[in-house]
Amino acid sequence: MPRSPKPSYPWIGLIGGPLSAIAAFLLAYFIDPLNFGTHKPLAAIPAFLLAVVILMIGQNVAAYRELERAANQTREIYEAVKDYLHVTKVGSPERAMQYITSRLPILQEVRNTSFNIRGQTDRADDMFYDTELYRQFSAAIAQWSSKGVRWKDIGDDLAVERFRGIWRSAGADHETPRYQYRLIKHNEPQLNFVLLGYPDGTSEVLFNWDFRNLGQDPVVLLSRDRDIVEMFTVQFEHLWRRASPDHDTHDLARS
Repeated sequence: MPRSPKPSYPWIGLIGGPLSAIAAFLLAYFIDPLNFGTHKPLAAIPAFLLAVVILMIGQNVAAYRELERAANQTREIYEAVKDYLHVTKVGSPERAMQYITSRLPILQEVRNTSFNIRGQTDRADDMFYDTELYRQFSAAIAQWSSKGVRWKDIGDDLAVERFRGIWRSAGADHETPRYQYRLIKHNEPQLNFVLLGYPDGTSEVLFNWDFRNLGQDPVVLLSRDRDIVEMFTVQFEHLWRRASPDHDTHDLARS
């Protein structure tokens, strides 16, 4: 049975210091440890200084206890969130890409986003998109989507050429394409994620793919938690409805 949390009385810390300072002042003044004698008013000076010192000590103790309490609460929240969300680290985007590639033969559907910030794509290109591993990944997407895996991409104009390349490689059956993509005609910060769906109805999401010129390179996280997956699923559907087909490619398909 979990232990009940200890009651917290923050008001004690707020009034304890001032009361202690007042008590110290009165005691020091009336006891007069420095024996000012006939110059009794001078006893107020050391009494006042003692009260200030005690007040400062009391405030420091109260602040330390408050910080300690906040740190304990943060640790408790972290443990609760960690245990509830079931989020695990996959590693670098390259490792996450290898993970998805290994799952392609048993997947039913993949829903992916690819959003970038103009002027901050150099590192993403150098570390991810302009690599042989990503070219192999794109080829695998085209191969498996032509074999029945449904793959949906949503991206911006900085992703359109990559999408078109996969679309062209996915096969000639444009009447019932298994690879589909849509575009959002603006560039704004978005959290990139990939939803993996399996034939038995289970799903998982990989997120935190975002390369930025500022900060450290991303560590991709994975969750199979139903609530987390549902949150990203809803987000994807909203984006999909807002996005538009690439009309240039559709015109090419009809020609």
